Amino acid sequence: MEPGLGPAATFMRLVMKQRNLVFVHPATRDELAEGKDQTRATQRIAELDKIEMLAEVPISARLLDVLGPVVADSNNHRDLRILAALQANAVNFLVTDDIPLGKRAKRVGLGDRILTLADAVAMLETFEPATVEPPPKVTPVESYALDLDQNIFASIRNDYDGFDAWIDKVRGDSPNRECFIITEDDGTYAAITIMKINEPAPECPYDLPQPVTKISTFKVEPDFGGHRYGELLLKAVLRSHSDHGVGSAYVEVWEHHQRLIDFMGMFGYSDAGRSARGEIVLAKRYKPQDVSLSPLDFHIAYGPPAISDQANVFVIPIVERWHDQLFPECIPDTTQLMLPGLDGTTHPWGNALRKAYLCNSSTKQVQPGDAILFYRSGFQTVSVVGVVEETARSSAPDEVLNLVGGRTVYGPADIAQLASHSSQVLVILFRQDRVVDPEWTLTELQNHGVLKAPPQTVTKVKEAGAQWVHQQLDAM
Repeated sequence: MEPGLGPAATFMRLVMKQRNLVFVHPATRDELAEGKDQTRATQRIAELDKIEMLAEVPISARLLDVLGPVVADSNNHRDLRILAALQANAVNFLVTDDIPLGKRAKRVGLGDRILTLADAVAMLETFEPATVEPPPKVTPVESYALDLDQNIFASIRNDYDGFDAWIDKVRGDSPNRECFIITEDDGTYAAITIMKINEPAPECPYDLPQPVTKISTFKVEPDFGGHRYGELLLKAVLRSHSDHGVGSAYVEVWEHHQRLIDFMGMFGYSDAGRSARGEIVLAKRYKPQDVSLSPLDFHIAYGPPAISDQANVFVIPIVERWHDQLFPECIPDTTQLMLPGLDGTTHPWGNALRKAYLCNSSTKQVQPGDAILFYRSGFQTVSVVGVVEETARSSAPDEVLNLVGGRTVYGPADIAQLASHSSQVLVILFRQDRVVDPEWTLTELQNHGVLKAPPQTVTKVKEAGAQWVHQQLDAM
């Protein structure tokens, strides 16, 4: 954790304050012992010895089958030793900024339990609501008004020769460019995306359905990791794709930006070859639509917003305080003109596209790809639609925490209380599809067969009501 000394100190402070347990794996100690600077290695091992050491866990056959045989005592072998402990649930999460280790974890289904140091700090801060400052907002800005002296442009310049000439061209082509920024209170750019709204066929070097949008820049400053700014920014990008009715969109990414490649892949941007400069081309094709896809795959491929006509529809009641934290864009903001649906946020989970909802419902009907309508009990309206990724049921708080990570509004105490219920905790991992504007009122939902009365639990919508919901969504 030495490279991120500030975040590391914050992490340890929060761990101790909240009385969480932190461990070091023996493989980490072994790696330090092989350091070339033995004096430095001895010092770091002494620091490490102050933290409780995990016991070794046998490397399972599954890990070896998926990740392949490795040479004993190599770095790859140490990675497997660490993943074996995570797979055996010796810990809830693995905190590491090691990208290759994270990739291996994803290959064996443990990716959601890998946290970067910034992610870990952000998750712990959500358990300290009094200390969490409101994250900033996504703001559209004309390309000619970009502040090129911002630090965020320094690393972009390093990646691309001729950046200054290119950005001058972008600033002069403002009508065909769309830029979104996330700024801190002092005006610092925390994240930025620059898009070429319409790249005509003669200019597009790839065989993609027209019209084509090029994502020229998508960047989150490392200092602002952990707040889901990438997902917050991507909300604006995906909404732009939908608003402009694009046939496809693409981005060119250097191979060393593996986290960005993995991130875009989660939202339907797939490998489309290599650019002339050798970058990986990630493309999202909106046309033609393959209606034979499963409802979840359909949403990932073409949304958000996109819901398969084959998806069942459920209504989920949610109290106002949880709704506002999970979907902060539904909170009116009259103090500043912002992009619709991208107003204020208060917590990392509010920024995210992938979220989690917990309840004690006994239903077993909810399946991946189903559409879920979040019913605001106080206002008696539906304002947000989601798509189910996965469901699980558990009575073990630690297991629930492993599943949801920083994707939910619920803290450890809330989860423990839910887990004590006789029906256990129903975990619904979902993707936010869209904000409904104007909201659907209870009267409207009743008139069209979606509900008979205000829902008290997760409620499946009958066929007639589901048809009306799909018609409304298709018309948006």
